[in-house]
Amino acid sequence: MATCRLADLARVMRSKNAGPFEVTFDLIFPDRATYERVRRTGYFTRERVAALYRIPLDAVYDVVFFDPALAIKFTIARQRAQGSVGETDTYAAQQHGPLLDVELPWDDGEAPVGEDYAHQFNPPFRLDRARVALVVVDMQYASAARDRGLGRFLAERGQERQGVSRFERIEGVVVPTILRLLAAFRRRRLRIVYLTVGSELADYSDLLPHMRGLAEAVGNTAGRKEHAILDALAPLPGEPVINKTTMSAFHSSGFERLLRAWGVDQLVLTGVSTNSCVEGTARDAADLGYRCLLVEDACGAASARLHEAACENFRRLLGRVALADAVVRELELAS
Repeated sequence: MATCRLADLARVMRSKNAGPFEVTFDLIFPDRATYERVRRTGYFTRERVAALYRIPLDAVYDVVFFDPALAIKFTIARQRAQGSVGETDTYAAQQHGPLLDVELPWDDGEAPVGEDYAHQFNPPFRLDRARVALVVVDMQYASAARDRGLGRFLAERGQERQGVSRFERIEGVVVPTILRLLAAFRRRRLRIVYLTVGSELADYSDLLPHMRGLAEAVGNTAGRKEHAILDALAPLPGEPVINKTTMSAFHSSGFERLLRAWGVDQLVLTGVSTNSCVEGTARDAADLGYRCLLVEDACGAASARLHEAACENFRRLLGRVALADAVVRELELAS
């Protein structure tokens, strides 16, 4: 995925007190074109800021785009009140440090110019409300919860560190982003479908060998909590849940029959893992003629490297990759 460092884009990047209990951040850009392009990435949301600073969402008070100054401003709660015991930055002038490492997707879901030859052969498309469905892939307790399934399996073996990157992203970025997308699709009465993965038999014999070991280890079979979708993302009545026993939904479920019945040929894909079930389903969809968009901040994997590689590879020739805010804005403008 093409990216650009925020520190290379902003003319001013600073933090300062907004009273004894709050810190305000200013990001000021050198020209309107850069400012607008950063804004279009959709990166700066309350959820992103909370994840970046490892603070609760309600500790992020606002994110404001101030057009006259070509500036993005946001305010968060101070973790230690100004002048209190243990507080080490009385003017709050050193709190912008985490922003220095931020890498922004630098194409807003469109093909990067000049990156390699393949992009010119990937035909663009815009979302059409009558033809699109939101697909939520495998957001189950088996592999998307720190305290169940895979998370518990790792903890019981003293391997929690191997799941830190995965679960921090799911909790801090993926779940909040999918909730925003669900709200946008539900508000417009657009199609939504949930996919799950796991055995439908108690002995896991319906899974192929490369799937069976993990499912057995984490207890992912129908009827168990591990097989259920996270409560935070629970489907509403009328939103179908389709189980699959392969990574791609097209090989072991009625997913395609449902899409054909709906008249849907555009898929907005979210969930886990980016490099396995999300990508596998999206790749098969592309080969079957569906137009696919992976929502970068609504997907997660075992590591950032795996996630980013899957996104970069998919966008070369198979479909689009964009951030959720860009998707929502496009839906607002769509027919």
